[in-house]
Amino acid sequence: MRRLLLIGALALAAIVAGTAQYIQILRDKEIDGAKRELATLNLSLAEQTARALQSVDLVLTSVIDQMKAEGAVTPEDVVRLRADQDTHELLKAKASVVPQLDAVTLIGADGHLVNFSRFYPPPAINVAERDFFLALKDRDTDEPFLSQPVKNRGSGAWTVYLARRISAPDGRFLGLALGAIDLDYFQRLYRGLRVGDATSSISLWRRDGILLTRHPALPSVGKPVGQRLFLDVLSKAESGVFLAPDGLDAGTRVVATRAVQAYPVVVNVTRTLDDVLAGWRAQVATIVVAGLVGSLAVLLALWALARQFRAYEATAQAMAEARQAVEGREQAEQALRQAQKMEAIGQLTGGVAHDFNNLLQAIGINLHVIESRCQDERVIGPVRMALQAVERGATLTQHLLAFSRRQQLRPVIVDVNALTARVAELLERTLGGSVRVERRAAPGLWSAMIDPNQLEMALLNLAINARDAMPGGGTLTIAATNRRIDNSSAFNRPDSDRESLPVGVSPGEYVSVAVRDTGTGMTPEVAARAFEPFFTTKEVGRGTGLGLSMVQGLATQSGGGAAIDSQPGGGTTVTLYLPRAAAAMTAVAGGAVAGASAAPLRALAGAAANACSILLVDDEDLVRGATADFLTQAGFAVQEAADAETALGLLDQGPPVDVIVTDHMMPGMNGLDMVRAIRARNNPIPILMVTGYAEELMAEVVDVADGLSLLAKPVMPQSLVRSIRSMAAMNSAA
Repeated sequence: MRRLLLIGALALAAIVAGTAQYIQILRDKEIDGAKRELATLNLSLAEQTARALQSVDLVLTSVIDQMKAEGAVTPEDVVRLRADQDTHELLKAKASVVPQLDAVTLIGADGHLVNFSRFYPPPAINVAERDFFLALKDRDTDEPFLSQPVKNRGSGAWTVYLARRISAPDGRFLGLALGAIDLDYFQRLYRGLRVGDATSSISLWRRDGILLTRHPALPSVGKPVGQRLFLDVLSKAESGVFLAPDGLDAGTRVVATRAVQAYPVVVNVTRTLDDVLAGWRAQVATIVVAGLVGSLAVLLALWALARQFRAYEATAQAMAEARQAVEGREQAEQALRQAQKMEAIGQLTGGVAHDFNNLLQAIGINLHVIESRCQDERVIGPVRMALQAVERGATLTQHLLAFSRRQQLRPVIVDVNALTARVAELLERTLGGSVRVERRAAPGLWSAMIDPNQLEMALLNLAINARDAMPGGGTLTIAATNRRIDNSSAFNRPDSDRESLPVGVSPGEYVSVAVRDTGTGMTPEVAARAFEPFFTTKEVGRGTGLGLSMVQGLATQSGGGAAIDSQPGGGTTVTLYLPRAAAAMTAVAGGAVAGASAAPLRALAGAAANACSILLVDDEDLVRGATADFLTQAGFAVQEAADAETALGLLDQGPPVDVIVTDHMMPGMNGLDMVRAIRARNNPIPILMVTGYAEELMAEVVDVADGLSLLAKPVMPQSLVRSIRSMAAMNSAA
């Protein structure tokens, strides 16, 4: 019970501490976001302020440059050249195009007004005691001077003066060009912006800390008000964002400050900390409620545990039963996954069997033709041995189908180093002189738990793919090394070779075997589909698209995985991850298969007396051509069609046909669809379907079973001839 109470206290403390830390993180994030927003707005306002001042400054410099061009070198020249009505009109026109410019004034060296954009002649005013006159009179400078703000006695509006010194070529003081800037312009500009709530502000200051204008307005224009902490910030940088603990009003503020380039003014944008944290406070309320609920949940859980403490044995029994239920469910799920995997593999091997059976069909029929035409026992003997090999190939196809349904690998402890050496030696003799084979094996290479025969076939398959990817020759490398994979594995190879981690590989120890070529490589799109069954980039007849999928299936079913890494022009690397063999594991023995020899068929060649007309339909040119030659030799009249559509056309327009011999798997309309199309025309012609899918089609041909027979590929010639004659005889009798 004491332990239970201690756990409860620690849990509550963790909830409180975690909640407090999360609240603080949210607060800092909210303030940082506000600082970024204010800094961005402040930058924009500083640029607008600089452009406004620059527009006034350009008016002043244009007037000064014009006087210099006219040769003004003495104070008298300034009066002589610029005291006329035309100059007044010029100044008036320049002031009218700049909205923030209230007036333009030319001032002589003695402080009297030479010309004025508002009135002509100008009023008799002397400004020799003004700050801008005193600042520029005795200092030869090209920098503008910004005066303190002055309040208009009539309108009450605030004005600030931007002054430029008019100097003779020798530096003598000739007077001033003065622009009166209406600070209400900036007040209107700031009023149109929405920074935050009503307590937010935008202000414009002189660089010495004198307030020029502010929105919302304050009665402190022209004074150095407040703490002016921004002056300390700007003494170190041109801009900054900081917290002012005591602003001009409304308490603590977030302040973004920036000095305007080329002019002695500063733009500040502020928001009150209360406004910035308004949304955060709403979040805090929600988090606190959630924390209280969590704490209450912990307390309730502890209370429930305390009540159940004395019933521990019953709880333990219930947990054991639940664990057994979970294990049972996992076993059921594993069985379901296994069934789904077997179904997928069965679909793959069906395509392999179809292509393999077609090849065996063509080879077997041609061998029988050779046997029937040749009398030389030196030829007949090897032919019969080849026929036995065809039968063994047919048996192997059936074993492959059975294997795919059950996927019974025979894993044993395999010395991967020795196996790859044997495969590399075989490849050196078979790949040709244009492909150089290299082998690399890491010192202390582990043994792997794998089916050695299937691993050899996988490596040979990868080597053939690599050879095809290097039509001009290249280097094929087989590299084996030890690999440890954890939850965060990201392999770093000791050399420059590329390697990708396969998806779905569990953490553990593996022997990786990489087959690498220097060939044409693959695009990312092709590499992404490379392991898909029946996907191939080779031309028709050169590949089934099953090689890489079978390689991946071997590695995955063995408890490892496979990965591919390829770049166009950079070669391809396929890496197998094989599970490391435990020292206590023992080898599992495997079996072998054998086939029977075929019988000669010399008697078939003289069967012309029973000849009939046959329509042979098969999309495989090799199988169709060999079968047609054999049937012709056996005395039949044979018409050929490469697809079902062509066959239907020959039935409609060609010579009469006694028997149709057709394949099932064909592009477009398959064999069974063709049979249904013929029966739909009320044509009772006998049809013999020769296919590798005879067993699967048994349930599908019920509706067209009359006059239809099925033979499984590869079919022996005597069986084919016997079936054709039997169907032709039944057709004649009918």
